Formats: sequence, C-alpha cells, structure tokens
Amino acid sequence: MTIATSMNKAQRLERNAKLDEAALVYNEILERFPKNARAREALASLQQRMLREQNPPVDAQKKLAASFAAGNYRQSASNCVSLLNTYRKSHFLWDMLGQCHLKAGNLDEAATCLNKACELNPLAPGTYSAMGEVCAQMGRTSDAIALYKKALSLDPDRIAALNNLANILTEQKQYGEAAQLLERALSLSPNNPSLTFNLANTLRLLGDLAKAKTLFAKASKLAPELTEARFNLGQMEQASGNQQEAISSFDAVLQAKPGDDRARAQKLHMMAQLNDWTWVEEYSEHRRQLGLQGIYCPPFIMMTLEDNPDLLRLRTQAYANAHFAGRSDTTPARPAKRPQKLRIGYFSSDFHSHATMHLMGGLFSRHDSSRFHITAYSYGSAPADSEQERVARSVAQFRDVAGMPDDQLVSAVQADELDIAVDLKGYTGDTRTELFANRLAPLHVSYLGYPGTMGSTAFDYLIGDAMTCPPGSERFYEEHLIRMPHSYQVNDQDREISSKQFTRRDCGLPDTGTVFCCFNNSYKITPREYDIWMRLLDQTPDSVLWLLDTGAVSMENLRREAHARGVDPDRLIFAPRMPHAEHLARHRAADLFLDTFTVNAHTTASDALWAGLPVLTMPGRQFAARVGASLVNAVGLPDLIAKDEADYEEKALTLANDADALASLRDKLMRRRLTSPLFDTDGFTRDLEQGFDLIYDRHLRGLPPAHVNVPGERQEVGHSNKRNVSTAA
Repeated sequence: MTIATSMNKAQRLERNAKLDEAALVYNEILERFPKNARAREALASLQQRMLREQNPPVDAQKKLAASFAAGNYRQSASNCVSLLNTYRKSHFLWDMLGQCHLKAGNLDEAATCLNKACELNPLAPGTYSAMGEVCAQMGRTSDAIALYKKALSLDPDRIAALNNLANILTEQKQYGEAAQLLERALSLSPNNPSLTFNLANTLRLLGDLAKAKTLFAKASKLAPELTEARFNLGQMEQASGNQQEAISSFDAVLQAKPGDDRARAQKLHMMAQLNDWTWVEEYSEHRRQLGLQGIYCPPFIMMTLEDNPDLLRLRTQAYANAHFAGRSDTTPARPAKRPQKLRIGYFSSDFHSHATMHLMGGLFSRHDSSRFHITAYSYGSAPADSEQERVARSVAQFRDVAGMPDDQLVSAVQADELDIAVDLKGYTGDTRTELFANRLAPLHVSYLGYPGTMGSTAFDYLIGDAMTCPPGSERFYEEHLIRMPHSYQVNDQDREISSKQFTRRDCGLPDTGTVFCCFNNSYKITPREYDIWMRLLDQTPDSVLWLLDTGAVSMENLRREAHARGVDPDRLIFAPRMPHAEHLARHRAADLFLDTFTVNAHTTASDALWAGLPVLTMPGRQFAARVGASLVNAVGLPDLIAKDEADYEEKALTLANDADALASLRDKLMRRRLTSPLFDTDGFTRDLEQGFDLIYDRHLRGLPPAHVNVPGERQEVGHSNKRNVSTAA
C-alpha cells in the first residue's frame, strides 16, 4: 500500500470518528517512513483532537486539578469516577484518579489507573513519573528507576522525575549521578526548598560539606517549616566542630517542634561536649519521653546521658525498630559438619588509623588460618594508610566495598557464604550496621565498636565478659552473650609507644605534685566525677588535673566550673592532640588516671594501662560504665576498682598522698602489662576463636543461640561433640 493510499485511509477513518484506527494507520506509515512530515503532522493533529474529545471540558479539568492541588484527594477521586462514565478514554481522568490513589496510599488501585492512562497516551511523561513513584513505594526499585528514566526521555525537564530518581540513587549510594539530577532540577526551580534540601543531603554524602552547609542554610531560609533542613545543618555544624552553631540549629528545630527528640538529643550531646552542664537539668525534664514517643534517638547519645541499661534498651529498641524494619530471617542451609575453615567476616569503616584498629590491629594476623578464613569488609571513605595495609596483609580477603549500594553489597557478601558475620561499628559514626537487617551469615555478632545492645534480634550474639555483662544483666540485651574469660576488649601487644621521653615540663605540667589525668572525651565528664576531682585537688597540695584539649569553649567551661568549686582554674592543664605513639609515651608524665562514670574510658583506659599509667575506675550498671573495671581487672589490678563514689575518692586521695604506694602500683603494672590477659593478643585470639566455635557448634546441632561462656583455660576446640556452653537463667 502506498503512502497516499494509507493517508487517504487514515483521513477517511478520521471523518468517520474512528480515531483510534486512524492513529494506528498514521503510526504504521511512520514506522515505514519515519521522516514523513505529512503523516507526523496529521498524527499530531489527530492526537490533539483525541485529547479534546476523549477528555472532559477544560474548565472541568482545571477544577479537578485545583481540588487535587488543595489535597482533596478523596473528593477528586470521586469526581474522576463520575466523569469516567462519560469519558472512558480520558487519559487525564485515569491519570488524575491514579494520582489520587497514590496520595491516599492505595498503591494497587493507583497502578491499575496509571497503567490505563499510559495505554491511552504512551507519550505522557507525568504518567510514567507517577508510575515510578508507585513502584518505589511498593519496593520495586528497578521498575521505578526504569519508569523515571522513561519519563525523562520524554521530558528531560520533568522535575518530579529528576528528584525522585535522584532520591533512589542516593539510597543506593550512587551519589554522583544523584547530585547531577538534582542540580539539573534545581536549575529549573532554583528556589524550591525540597530540591535544595535533597541536593544538600546528597552533597553531604559525597563529602562536599561546604556546599552542603550552604544549601541546608538556604533551604532553611526558603522554608522555615522544613525543620529537617535545620536539623541537618546542625549535624553539619557538629561534624565541623562548631558545637555552638550546632546547638543554635537544634534549638531552632525545637522552637518549631518541641517534641523533636532527635534534635533535643543532639543538642544535649553538643552541650555535654562543651561541658555546658545545664544539659543535665534539661535532660531531667525530658528523660521520661526522650526517644520513646515516636521519634527515635541515636542510642550512642542516649548511652552517654544516663547509666540506666533498662531505659537504654527501650530507647535502643525504638531506634532499631525503625532501622531494621522488614528484615529478612532467611538463613542459609545448615551443613552437616563444621567446614575445615569457618568463614568469618568483619564489617567496619575503621580499617585505618582509628581507635578500633589500635585495639584490633594485631588480631587479624593471629587468627589460625588453618581453621578460619577471614574477610575484612571495609566500607569507610578514609584513605588507605599503614594500618589498613597491615590488616589487608593479615586477612585472607580484604574487600574495599566503600560506595557499593546496599543491595549489591548484601548479594556480594551472601555469595561469599560466610559462617559468622561480625559487626564492629554498631550505633557509632559512619556505620552501615543496617546491612545486618539482611541475613549475611547464619550467625550475626556485634563486637567492640558499640558497648551495648543493638536492640534487635537481627543480631544473635554480643561479645562481652563477666565484668561488663555480669550474671543478672542478661535482660539488658536483645542478643545472647558471648562472655570472654578475661576482658571482652582485644588489645594489640605490638602497639608502638614512642621512645621519646616526655618530661613534665614538655607537657606543660609542674615539676612537683600529683598529676591526676583523664584523657577521655569531654562529653564523658559530668558534675558527678568533676565534684570529686575538684575535692581531690583541694585536698592534695600542688596537684593538677591533666585533661585533653577539647576546644576553647569546653576548656573555658571546665575552668569556670573549677572556680565555682573553689579551685584555681590554672590547676587544670590541657593536653594538645598529637600522634598516637607519642600520646602513649606522654602518659608516663602522669601519676593516676581518673575514670569517668556514666561512660568509662575504653580505648583511652587501655592506652593508659599499656603506657604504664594506673587507672582508677568505678563500675556502674550499663556495659559502657563497666569497661574500666573489665580492663583493670584483666591487667591484674582489681584494687583499682572502687565500690562507690566515696571509695573512689578515698582510693584516689590515698594514692595521691602516698608516693611509695603509687610508685609500687606503677611498678606492679609495668611488670604485669606484658604477661596479663589484657595485652595477650595471641591468647585473646584463641579465646575468641573458641567463642566462634562454640556458637557455631550450637548452630550445627540445630540449637538456637544461647548465652555462652568461653572457658578461661585453653581447651582443644573444633569438636562438635563438646558442650562448652552455658545458658544464663
């Protein structure tokens, strides 16, 4: 059939009002002759006629659009249904009805209507964009991406598609592509607060912090009600070390939304970092609701505000319910016997010069490679350094998975067929703990990074010891406990201490008098211990308190608090930051390390003990408040564990005023540090491996997780008929 004949046929069909058939003929012509201008113009004209005749009058469409824009979704949907009795082939009505269902959360009905709209007009970008949103909410991410891309192929300036596709890519950690889409969308609508906020958030994740801060501030100015922008600006200021500016941002959020617990928790934490102890009173006013009224709070912050493990568990469960929602319990098939090598995966962003590696660095090279296959999954953005290279040399497999989307990473880990997956981050910074919402291995273990329960049954075990997790404390944990025989904390016996000999004068300390020391982070210092420390200074002539330099505001507040307690502020000496090996060496200029209470010194206490500085501690109730006792006990100095605050003060005062007793204590520590379990990396590794064997043995026998005590004596391991397991009552 010639073009002329086909054109005549199509025109005849148009005259007879057979519009669909006419459109089909025009499309057939264009398939054979895509450059035929006459057919293309005729089809475009026909489509306009079809839109006019198949859709309700323009006035009716405007009224529907206005009702929809006003949020009257139910009434708009009802009006669409009524009009569809007359205009069955109206793309506008089917599209509008689908979007009403989408807004109402009726996703199946929305999909049906939007698919019908797409059949009626397969060139409508808005319909594809709306269908993409339906698929995104259904969890059909791949379909959503395809639909958004289809919408953008029809209209590259479709802002909703640009924004929504960017949001999905951001969730998949494809930040670069997401930022490009958002920058295009923002160029089309430069004063759109939502686009400004989304681009700021994506740039923050990309590491462009300066531009992200500027955009968060702009979004907050454009839409003061957009408290999330102000909240994120506060977090940016916090990350930049601008605690006062962060507090102002969180305060602005609280003025608009007094019940925003996240903002209050962050504000309180910033105040604690500045040693602005008015946080204590504000916390007391809100503690009964904080983190428990529908807005979850970061468990790490909650841990620092109060030593109350029952309350902490409730708050952590609330947080975990939001972060581990919809998790999969699918577990790989159980083998008939223990494999020759248990495949252990360690997950962290801290495989570099970091406190975690200062503790764990020696562990990886000491794992028994004949019985264990070790993989390190590194998702951190820090550049490679000597610590990372050391780990990479020590393990069977070092996988740099930074930037890999969660779904891809989960698939890759599952393909590795791990037997035990160990999370080293918990609820600390730069974590991807939510990966464990998926079943990465038959057994999930939480260790070291976060000293407390994860609040989710996504984790089977948590590694502790009898001091951090004494009998009777099991109710504080969602996980089952693996109790190590000495201390839960691994230490690297190869950790370097600089050979530099620091004199007191080098450190800005007086030549004589007792030097009390605490190198903990500022937020750990509260009025409880500070009151005692000031009394110690008052009762010990010429003594000083040596603290870490944590910023001008913090130091000024601590000096002011000293003056308020009748102590000369000049008796507070602040130590600047320095390379770790030198920091360890300068500990020897101090006499006694004074621990904090709600959150003890952790790596900081091990640093002191490794350097030969005694640590006086007082255990509390929660895991984080009992670490000091665990470490001191494992190094063989249980006399440095105080029973209560009065005992803590008395022990410190006795040692400060008895130079011989203090010298004897330091000598005892120096003798024991190389032989004690705390710094026996080889022995700790064997104990940890035995713990892995014990929990895997239960798994092999089809038994559920239970509290496990690793025996103190070295025993032959790897035999599934041994039952070195105890279940706590």
